[in-house]
Amino acid sequence: LRWLAISLACLVLTALHANSAKAQFLYRHVDLPYLTQQAATIVQGRVVEVRYEGHPDYPHVPTVLVTLQVERVLRGNRTERFSFRQYLPGLTGRTGKPEYAVGQRLLLFMTRESIYGLSAPIAREQGRFRILRDRQGKELVANGYGNAGLFRHVPEAAAKAGTNLSPAQLRVAGTERGPVPLEDFVELVRSLSSQATTR
Repeated sequence: LRWLAISLACLVLTALHANSAKAQFLYRHVDLPYLTQQAATIVQGRVVEVRYEGHPDYPHVPTVLVTLQVERVLRGNRTERFSFRQYLPGLTGRTGKPEYAVGQRLLLFMTRESIYGLSAPIAREQGRFRILRDRQGKELVANGYGNAGLFRHVPEAAAKAGTNLSPAQLRVAGTERGPVPLEDFVELVRSLSSQATTR
């Protein structure tokens, strides 16, 4: 009976998380206009704590608790630290390594927290962007899919909203895949985000 209860708890949490309005797109492609429209929080920061542990109310349900030292908030409450708990059944991701590690710099497009205290980057790897530096020290950003297809609907979304993109934003929007300059990306997100909030 004990293991049956544990299994049922896992199934309930998994179903609720996977079927939420935001998480239902975990296994399909989403683009930047969608990410900016749907994100409850858009935050950039450095990972300062990662705890792989059971859910507080369901100890046998695997989760990861991540805390960022916030560098900037593009949407959401201004705060020095931002934490979220994500359902995570074991070590996942394409490399088989932990998805989060202390020291990573990330820019996250987050779902709204569920009644179980769970949230996650929208579409998982597609809404989690790692910040890195090239050989010249310039900061770049890319998601778990190398930004493939991320910008394909940006020009249309901007035109529909009557927004003129800057030359730098147009260069980013024309990228088919690969890292892009962080600051240009952030300005593009701000532009698309302002469109979303004025609708």
